Amino acid sequence: MIIRPHSILLDAEALSALAAGTRTMQAWATAARRSDSILHASAVTLAEVTDGTARDADVRRISKALRIVPVSEEIGYTAGRLRAGAASTRRKPRDLAVDAIVAATALVLPPPVAVLTGDVSDLRHLLADTEVRIEGLR
Repeated sequence: MIIRPHSILLDAEALSALAAGTRTMQAWATAARRSDSILHASAVTLAEVTDGTARDADVRRISKALRIVPVSEEIGYTAGRLRAGAASTRRKPRDLAVDAIVAATALVLPPPVAVLTGDVSDLRHLLADTEVRIEGLR
């Protein structure tokens, strides 16, 4: 049996691809609408993909169709715990801070949850031993 995610969380690469109108992300957005899944992005993801240029207009347009999740105290502490857990197997755990915030955001969303990412390895590492599904963009 295939379980469709209720919550789909976009990382920076997925949000950028959706704003750019790539076929892969258009297909995900269409499938989400048809299955009543909800597309989410962390507020930190907006900081990753915007830079004050004209390109931001596409991100702003797309973000209106998403649920933007603020970085709460709970998400912050959870991200720190996830990042610290990754330190046991990675040399530079600080490099995972933003990915850890995205991972922690996935854990507070209504399940079942899928994270769409261009960084499958790091997200799988951070979300090991959880029920969050990681989906690569490629």
